[in-house]
Amino acid sequence: MVELAGGALIGTATLWGIDTHSRSGHVGLSLLPAARGKGYGTDVVATLGHYGFALRNLHRLQTETLADNTAMLRSAERNGFVREGVLCSSAWLLGEFLDEVLGLLGQDWKQDPAALGPVRKVGGEPEP
Repeated sequence: MVELAGGALIGTATLWGIDTHSRSGHVGLSLLPAARGKGYGTDVVATLGHYGFALRNLHRLQTETLADNTAMLRSAERNGFVREGVLCSSAWLLGEFLDEVLGLLGQDWKQDPAALGPVRKVGGEPEP
């Protein structure tokens, strides 16, 4: 991911683990410390939701994050994800064993076109 204003690298994002039979996938993102707290996470989850549901016709998206990762929980929940359950002892990170799973079904997804920002043509100018 790059910041539109200056082109600076701010992190990575991916829709991974796509299962074409079950029409599901996983949302993942990581922001550099300087990019956190600026709303990029919420924007990226919205963009990956659009890609997964509108373009790939997926039925379900989910994200796994540490239970104390409030920024990712907020970003996902602002985009309609719900806390479905807890995977106990599924990850080890600095003494933390608890991951939380958030899921979103395509039928429950409410796309906010404003969250995606201006649509750009190849060449750079925003659509009216």
